[in-house]
Amino acid sequence: MITISPGHWAVGTGARDLIDEVTEARKVVKRVIEILRSSGITVNHVEDNTSKNQQQNLNYLVTQHNKTNRKLDVSVHFNSATRTDKGLGVEVLYYDQKELAAKVSKAISDVSGLINRGAKERKELAFLRNTNKPSILIEVCFVNSTVDVAIYKRDFEKICQAIAKCLAEYVGKSLNLHSKTSTAEEKKGEKIVLTDTARNEARELIRKACKQGVFNAQYHTEEKIKNYTDSELVSYAIVYLNRTAK
Repeated sequence: MITISPGHWAVGTGARDLIDEVTEARKVVKRVIEILRSSGITVNHVEDNTSKNQQQNLNYLVTQHNKTNRKLDVSVHFNSATRTDKGLGVEVLYYDQKELAAKVSKAISDVSGLINRGAKERKELAFLRNTNKPSILIEVCFVNSTVDVAIYKRDFEKICQAIAKCLAEYVGKSLNLHSKTSTAEEKKGEKIVLTDTARNEARELIRKACKQGVFNAQYHTEEKIKNYTDSELVSYAIVYLNRTAK
């Protein structure tokens, strides 16, 4: 039904900063496959451990995907920019599957609070251009964003479930998550809602982080701090506590 692979060919060959793209993409792929297979959905797993350069890797992934019997090809990646304390978000790239790409991006954003960058057409990418079935390429989050990485680590399971659900629906199937998840985890699109006291405490932590030089005060202006969503406040608080933990 579905063939899915992590991008690149060895640890360190993708984006690297707060986390390693290849390491995390492989974790996401394996968990998504577990979720899909536990619901009786056929999934082919492709992983490149032999290539020596990017061209070999792209040829290998496309060839191996095209050898499988499936309705959909999926590649999992993590995005990269310059180091930032700003949330950058999730996006899904497509050749001609705009609707599916938009659905997956929104689903990941809804369950985690990652900024939804949406569906982006990328016809020049070898994976999207050369696989001979419908395909999407998921950029889960940015490896350089402290907020993205904190959210990703916190909501890894929710993100994987959201991806699996969208893929299952695309091939006309549904997931059975009852044996794997708690009631809270099964709530679709559940948002973090803080009390006023917790919200104010989180804002104070961000202000404290700016004064200490842990965060960039030029980015975390007072106006922005006052307007951060509850999910953003929690994420920034987690980043600060992780950075200052001894």
